[in-house]
Amino acid sequence: MEDNAELESFRREWREEVFRRSKPRSTPRAAQAAPSAPPPTRLPPTRHALVDRKDLEEEGPPPTSFDPEELAQQVGELRVQPEEEVDGDGFTRRDTIEPSTALEHFERAVEKEAAGKLGDSLQHYRKAYRLDAAVDKQYRNKHYAHVWKKPAQPPTDQPSTVSVTAPAPAEAEILSTPELIASFAHLPIAQADPIIENTPPPPCPISKVPSEVIVEILHYVGLQDPAAFGRMALVCKRFAYHFAHEQQLWRRICQSPEFGFEGMHYTFACDLHGHPIFTLSGTRYTPFPIDTPVEIPKPFFSWSEVFQSYPRIRFTGCYISTVNYTREGAASSFQTVSWNSPIHIVTYYRYLRFYPDGSVVSLLSTTEPVDVVPYISKENMMAARATHKKGHQRQISDVGQTLSGAADPVPPVAQAALKYGRRGRWRLTSPDPIPESEDQPEQTPSHNEPSTDPRDVVIETEGVDHKYVYTMLMTLRSTSSTKLDVNPAKNTKLTWRGFWSYNKLTDDWAEFGLRNDRAFVFRRVRGWGLS
Repeated sequence: MEDNAELESFRREWREEVFRRSKPRSTPRAAQAAPSAPPPTRLPPTRHALVDRKDLEEEGPPPTSFDPEELAQQVGELRVQPEEEVDGDGFTRRDTIEPSTALEHFERAVEKEAAGKLGDSLQHYRKAYRLDAAVDKQYRNKHYAHVWKKPAQPPTDQPSTVSVTAPAPAEAEILSTPELIASFAHLPIAQADPIIENTPPPPCPISKVPSEVIVEILHYVGLQDPAAFGRMALVCKRFAYHFAHEQQLWRRICQSPEFGFEGMHYTFACDLHGHPIFTLSGTRYTPFPIDTPVEIPKPFFSWSEVFQSYPRIRFTGCYISTVNYTREGAASSFQTVSWNSPIHIVTYYRYLRFYPDGSVVSLLSTTEPVDVVPYISKENMMAARATHKKGHQRQISDVGQTLSGAADPVPPVAQAALKYGRRGRWRLTSPDPIPESEDQPEQTPSHNEPSTDPRDVVIETEGVDHKYVYTMLMTLRSTSSTKLDVNPAKNTKLTWRGFWSYNKLTDDWAEFGLRNDRAFVFRRVRGWGLS
């Protein structure tokens, strides 16, 4: 009996020691911070030890105390996670409940787009807009309503100075925009705010100048830079009144050769190489001559509207057309599956720079605008073509014309693109009939009727060979208006109407396809002009 008791006691102690060794021990923080020693080499357990360990695993660890409320809370948080809810990167997403409303689809599309899954995002965007075309407004009102809220006025202890007999806002008179601007006629030019608090404001000498002198100042500003003339209307209400009502200023701007219609050409003024063409009469047609009284053309009602909307070419920047198209690439020799063939996105640009003398520079290149637009000029183009014909690259010491016209080296990237530039000429379609003796014969397709739209622009450039002439028929349009831009910019877009190639030797016409070509959009370049 004593031997059995000692044997049972030994077995119980041995089992507790084995269980204690098999249970992971909690390491103190100090021990975690210290560098751990390499684990000792252990041999595999014997057959008896495996049997005993199996018995221990079947019996399980000794029962421990637990909190019933904590256990119930943990059980309530358990859920079965579907396999498709786990991303490949190891992160767990929230429950993917299929959206039902347009707003839910839009929110899910935003999440997919932020995660880089553009295909799934596009599907949710399409579903959202099918359900509600104005779902983007709902999304902004829900998530960005705080951005549009006006800041609350801080409370003040001072009594209100508004009279009790003041009319309510609904009873106040609402003025139209012309009536509101007309009310600024007799307002003084307000002084600027003080630069430093509790100091007198800076002097404003122009506030004491008579209206006749102010109008004369605005006259010179408008002839030098119409854009600056427009910005002056934002200075004060008095300037805004003169900007809107002094129509003689706008008429003079329309008749100016720098920015007005005196500088427009309705017949070709030069040949393809830029050499001027002299007419028999010696005068050039203009719709608004200075010495002849001219009425405002219909359907316009003011000279400011004529200057902003009447067709005219801009010389202070470059017209750029960005073309993107996709084409299939060749399959790799290691890949025999057709669906694994690459798809290439090809991007190229067309550039048009117009000159007041009737000449134009046309360029087709894959070089981005930031690298080539500042150097597009007739001088740089001819220099690049000359060096290309000689068969050597332009040296760094060679100079070209920069934005300001000063001599400066042209980068090799721009030089490599400009050697493919083409010289040409341009003209607008006259709104009035012009005598044939004053019009220079041009290369136009015989199967097309002459255009009578005053917004049309005819451009002729050199071809790839001296026997070819390229003819472009473009039309002036305005940029698309948006809700934020009530007054879109006028005459800032050139859209295609036709593109032909003329063979001077065989007298044949060939039309180019315009499947991938896009409209030209005007971009102002600093240094090329003021407007």
